[in-house]
Amino acid sequence: MKISNKQGVNISDRITFSPRVSNAKIQVVCGPMFSGKTKTLIGLISGYLKDKKKVVVFKPKLDDRYAEEAIVSHDRDEASAYAVSRPAEILDLFHRADVVAIDEVQFFDESIVTVCETIADYGKTVIVAGLDLDYLGRPFGSMPQLMSVADEIIKLNSVCTFCSGRARFSHRVSKEHGVVVLGEKDKYVPLCRSCYNEMNSKL
Repeated sequence: MKISNKQGVNISDRITFSPRVSNAKIQVVCGPMFSGKTKTLIGLISGYLKDKKKVVVFKPKLDDRYAEEAIVSHDRDEASAYAVSRPAEILDLFHRADVVAIDEVQFFDESIVTVCETIADYGKTVIVAGLDLDYLGRPFGSMPQLMSVADEIIKLNSVCTFCSGRARFSHRVSKEHGVVVLGEKDKYVPLCRSCYNEMNSKL
């Protein structure tokens, strides 16, 4: 079998690529609680807006901690957003955008993966932000699949509450046991791996 030399392959004469499609991508912003995921997402949104791109932002309806129609970082940066119950609702509204941004994506069911791929296949950029691990240290919801299909992953860390090291885990300090429990510093603290494991060994 003859393998073509990459330097000798020239397909540009046979195929013309659309700039709209070639610039499409899926970006994933992930990390533990208090790592700046929403702040990073809002920063990316601001960058696209400065480039004159039309951006439509979505969030799960169940997350109403700071605002019902906006995504809000812990230090109160915000961007207007549509609150939706199901990923399919995003497909009704994305056509008007150049960029689709989705916060707290881990709260959506697995159909969010197909929705993100569908939007990107239309030639639009999709940016999603969410927790990659739940409070038990397990992959959260559809985040593993989203990270697998992503063109770019921005993985953030927080600061460990006990040793000030790089925190990768969200440790729940409240007594609730459900996977989805909304809360802030009253219910979660960021921990490094060593402190997370030590805390759990004492439970």
